[in-house]
Amino acid sequence: MRKFYRFALCVLKVVMPLWYRIETEGTDLLPKDGGYLFVSNHRSMADPILIGMQNSKTQFCFLAKQELFQNPFIGKLLSALGAIAIDRGAGDLSPIQELAGRLKSGENALIFPEGTRSKDGKLGRFKTGAALITAQTGAPIVPVAISFDGKLRFRSTIHVRYGTPITLSCENPEDPRPSELKSIKIAMTKAVSELLPIGLPDSKSET
Repeated sequence: MRKFYRFALCVLKVVMPLWYRIETEGTDLLPKDGGYLFVSNHRSMADPILIGMQNSKTQFCFLAKQELFQNPFIGKLLSALGAIAIDRGAGDLSPIQELAGRLKSGENALIFPEGTRSKDGKLGRFKTGAALITAQTGAPIVPVAISFDGKLRFRSTIHVRYGTPITLSCENPEDPRPSELKSIKIAMTKAVSELLPIGLPDSKSET
């Protein structure tokens, strides 16, 4: 684990509970080692911190939109925290490939399959990237759900719920069939939605 990452976690584990009321559930299900893909719904910019600070023994990596790296200071800070820049409109798979490589090397990886934050807390349609990473690496998945009422503000209560790790595989990891990726995506959607108070999303999330 990088020294700066370890230092940042120590600071955030003190600061975050002072700023928010954080309630966690299922932390006893968290893996003790690395190489797991954490799959979560996306509610706020604080999500990577909320998840990473509960897993302080293993380095995390995650995808962050390219625009955030345009500020040199923020870009360096995000990189030090394990972020990988991704241009969501470019169709470039190299960030996903880098994340998969770190996953294979023993880091934990965090991905938000919706691709963007949900303003109302409803679970959006999962994109294929997370399913592709799962198929190609065989990494076990830790489903995560984050929920809070209204807009996130000082002393908001945030619920972070972890589910039982699951393993989803396909016959040919190097070239998974579209039907296999769809099945993985459906299973991911179900695992996360079952942790949310709103229940299952509508059927368009599974297409």
